[in-house]
Amino acid sequence: MKKLFAFLVLACTFSVQAAPAQSTPLPVADCTTQVPFGMLSSPKQNTTVICRRAYILEYDNKAKIPAWVSYVLTPDHSTGCVVRSNGFAADESLPPEYRSTPKDYAKSGYDIGHQANDGDMSWDVEVELNSFILSNMAPQLPGFNRGIWKRLEDQTRAWAKNRNHPLLVYVGPVYNIKQDKIIGNGVVVPDAFYKIITDLITHEVIVTEFKHEPSKADLSTFITSRAQVQKDTGIVFPLPKDAQFSTAMWPSKTKSVRASKDSVCSLN
Repeated sequence: MKKLFAFLVLACTFSVQAAPAQSTPLPVADCTTQVPFGMLSSPKQNTTVICRRAYILEYDNKAKIPAWVSYVLTPDHSTGCVVRSNGFAADESLPPEYRSTPKDYAKSGYDIGHQANDGDMSWDVEVELNSFILSNMAPQLPGFNRGIWKRLEDQTRAWAKNRNHPLLVYVGPVYNIKQDKIIGNGVVVPDAFYKIITDLITHEVIVTEFKHEPSKADLSTFITSRAQVQKDTGIVFPLPKDAQFSTAMWPSKTKSVRASKDSVCSLN
């Protein structure tokens, strides 16, 4: 009996500690809802398009960061309750020579920076874990990642909730593999980051580009044009034909979103 009890305890211990299996990417055709105006067009030569349940991206195999990530954030998904896992993991769907790993970032001085961020993906356990796969990451300075960039992430969820409209989000880095700094085993450190947000009901669009540095400036400071981001990245970003480009940040109440999240999650 004692041996059986010890075996059961040991088995339970291993079941708790075992890491969840990484979900296999879906066929690209399954991600059409994440690119409602068509696929983005990138000039990068050696890339892999990866479709997962809540986002699609084009991964630069040489730079070991995504060229772009696209996903739709719905009002309901803006107040997800899944606890942050911090389950950073190399993308097992990529050949080993193309993967970035947590080791590449260790002691580099850079955060492993989400592109499709955890807060937007916290409405489902599998989706949240997928957000931590490193093909969705790029090196970001802590003062940038946890500062101005996080402010925009929080603001985006507030827009989705307050407007009660789904938002299309294009996000990614601005980089030059021949010029930019490298960390770890060949991971490129971007010079800047962009985010293009489209209200799928009104077709209003906010285009932003941020120099990769900490900033306390108002978010509206970083509004730019689609043409500028396309020039800086070489990527063509498809938008609705009647797109209305905003010259100021949309109004919202971030505190009401936090309260809504607290209320929703307390009931679960």
